[in-house]
Amino acid sequence: MTARWAASHDGALRVLGPIRWLACAALIPWGGAAAEIQRPEWQKSRVTLDRCLTREEFRIYYALEGPDAIPREDRADTDGDGVPDKIQNLALQLFAARRMYVEVMGLRHPFDSPRYRGRVKYFDVHVRGMKNRGTAGDAIVNFHRPTDPPEGIEVLSIDIDKNIGARNLTPAHELFHEFQNGYTLFKNAWYTEGTARWSESAFRAGVGRAESKPATRAGVDKLFVLSYAADGFWNALAQAADPKGALALPDSLKAMRYLGDPKPIIEDDLLHGVAFIRALLEELDREDDIASREAGLDPLDWPEARQRSPENNRYIWRAVAEVCRRLKIEPPGPPLE
Repeated sequence: MTARWAASHDGALRVLGPIRWLACAALIPWGGAAAEIQRPEWQKSRVTLDRCLTREEFRIYYALEGPDAIPREDRADTDGDGVPDKIQNLALQLFAARRMYVEVMGLRHPFDSPRYRGRVKYFDVHVRGMKNRGTAGDAIVNFHRPTDPPEGIEVLSIDIDKNIGARNLTPAHELFHEFQNGYTLFKNAWYTEGTARWSESAFRAGVGRAESKPATRAGVDKLFVLSYAADGFWNALAQAADPKGALALPDSLKAMRYLGDPKPIIEDDLLHGVAFIRALLEELDREDDIASREAGLDPLDWPEARQRSPENNRYIWRAVAEVCRRLKIEPPGPPLE
């Protein structure tokens, strides 16, 4: 699920050493500049998460006390390093997903995009109580955490529900949203949630279900009001573009396991349409520039309502048709203009 919150990496994952953790807030006195910051309400519960596992570009914040404490039954620490397996497994899924998206799919890392380049240093991932499973923010945030330098650190913010299990793919799904946000400002759910659901098949055995493509304007209009259920549309195009659907996985990625689980994090090497989705994101990058010029908008910062506006559908649909033409597959439905 995407969300908007107001407000370097080196590409490949290096060999993991001992995973570090540090107390981020509770063991550090609130004083000086940090105490003077007037925080919006949505930030306060995230900043009070008092433990942090930092690896690469991910800072994972969690708590063992208070309303957002991870459940006691999820606090096993089999390697005795002071970090619950649950948090380490969350980190492992994020690492595997980042490697999948960058190394295998060839997607541009969000931190390398014009929208975020030179500013964003981390994904701040908050493990907390939620009504849904996760959200990913597209706006640059500076939490001015007590452990940050005086000027703070600019980040992208992700929330993950504290109750999900290791094999729940919400973290990978939310990270895919951040990759989308690095390419385009379009956030219409039939595109964002449908393709993020497609990305989950990279980690599960088998591939996602495909549905028939809309052939009429009425069918297209029905597609535009879908969210997660639009994955069948994207799977159909992905399979048409890439019938074989074989991923070239590095052995080190194949070997990744959650703590205490013999099954690989990435369960097989099947996924249709990587080149199609990559080309789609690149085309959407161009289309939102066109939309920005036509509407007189900042090409790197649109109002939230415009990011989700039905006005965007014609640009997204045009991008779909162009990618289909380029990859020599039949485009779905009629043109909108």
